[in-house]
This record gives sequence, structure tokens and C-alpha cells, in this order.
Amino acid sequence: MRSHRHVVQFYDRDEELAESAGDYLADAIGEGGAAIIVAAPARCASFEARLAACGVDVDAARRDGTLVFLDATRLARRLTRAGRMDRAAFDGQIRPAILAAGEAPGPVRVYGEIVALLWAAGHVNAALELEGFWNELGREIPFSLYCGYPRRSVESSHHHGAVSEVCRLHTAVVGRPVRRANWADAARTFGGTREDPRAARRFVLQMLAPWREEQLAADAALVVTELATNAVLHAGSAFSVSLTLSADVIRISVGDTVPAGPPGDGGLAAAPGHGLGVIAAMATRWGFETLASGKAVWAELALSD
Repeated sequence: MRSHRHVVQFYDRDEELAESAGDYLADAIGEGGAAIIVAAPARCASFEARLAACGVDVDAARRDGTLVFLDATRLARRLTRAGRMDRAAFDGQIRPAILAAGEAPGPVRVYGEIVALLWAAGHVNAALELEGFWNELGREIPFSLYCGYPRRSVESSHHHGAVSEVCRLHTAVVGRPVRRANWADAARTFGGTREDPRAARRFVLQMLAPWREEQLAADAALVVTELATNAVLHAGSAFSVSLTLSADVIRISVGDTVPAGPPGDGGLAAAPGHGLGVIAAMATRWGFETLASGKAVWAELALSD
């Protein structure tokens, strides 16, 4: 793990996490560096015990600033706003701690479980945003990060695409890999910026690549790009993408927060050659449905025999 800058462990037991992450942090202190533990208060005692078992004088390290504990529960509340990450809050709360630890001559290593707390609370997209913020900060300031997720929370999750994204955002996965789940209802939410249709396209390609042929993946990517672009241009809101795989079709649905008008109104017009006109030409069926939070436009593509 020493050569990796962003490590994730999907763990079964708290003791397993404390041993692996504790050794990782103790090595940094032993080399003249510093360790920052961003954990729920209940976990701090197990980390202290592991560090002590590795020969770290915990009290002395706390006093000289080479061992710092931050409350992950409190930070999870401070760093989120309406279920999304607050970048200014992240920079204000996390960056100073990393910079202060960087004054030590040796390596700086961080353990963080804010992402796991966000995931457990249902804020999956916020957890992915935070992983991305950590990566961006790591490109500016030299430090290494160790993240921990309870295996049961990710293996039982319906956000299977997000589990793959967690792995992609790290440079190494420690221990037994997560069991690959059947993604019959893979879903992801996007912020609604002009860059998000491209991100939605990548999500669909990533989910389809291991199972289906290239042409289907290309068709599905085009469909979701058109639907997502429609949502951004006409709804101007965050949007969700879901994929449902059945015996003979894949159903792609994009939902936004704007209620549907009558057919042919506004963003629901199927003009030939672009937008929903492309969808109508490619899909075996397509339509829209009213949701409590707005609407969803869906399209079905036939699977080859």
C-alpha cells in the first residue's frame, strides 16, 4: 500500500479495519510524519489501541501534533448541504488540517470514514463527490488517504454503479473485493450541469461494458446523452439515470424535478433528427411518466438474441 495515494478497504469487522488502517497510519508516524484520523468518536479508541500496539506513544503524538483526531460525524454534517457536498466547507475544514500535518518532515497519511457515513445515510452521490474532492486536494498537497466502507453496506446497496465508481476513484482496493451484484436497477444522480450528460454517458458505458455487445452500449450511451441533455436544457435541474435490464430489453430512464406538460410541450417534443426525435427512432418504445418529484422520460432498447 505504500506506493498508493488513495486506498479503500471494504471491511467485514471493525477489528479488521483498525488493524489494517492502524498499521498504515503508525508507519507514517514512525517515519517522522503525521497521521490524521477522521473517524466517528466510537472508533477512536480502537485506533488508539492499534497505534499503541505498533509502538506509537499516542499521548505524545497527540501533544506534538503528529496524531490528530477529527470527528467524522460532525464533519459529515458540516460538509453537506441539501445532500450535496459543500466545496467551500471542505476547503475550510479539511485543507487546514492537512497543511498543518504537512509541517512534519515525514509522510502524511489520513484515515477517513466521512464517505462511509454519507453512504450509510443514503447520500451516495455526496460520498462520491467527497472522494473526488480528496483526489483533487491530493494533487495540490502531498498526502495519502485510507478510506473504509463496511462491506455489508455496499454489497447490499442498490447503487451498484456507485460501488464501481468508488473503486475507480481509488488507486488500490485492500483485502477481499466486493462481490459483484446484479445491477438490475442501477441508478445514479447528477447535478444538472452542462458537463453531466457526458458523465451520464460514461456511467451507462461502464455499467454495460461487461455484459453486452459494443453496439448496444453505444446505442444506450446515445440515448442517455440525449435524455440527459434534454433534462439539463429544459428542466435545468439535477437529474437521475436508471438502468433496468430484463430478458429482452434494457430500459433507460432519466428523471428531473420539472413536472411533465402535455405531449409535444416544451422539452417533450420529439422533433426529427435530434433530442427525443433520435430516441423515437432508436427505441422500441419510449414515453414519460409523472413522479412525485417531477417526471421521468424513458426509452427501451431491444437486446439481441
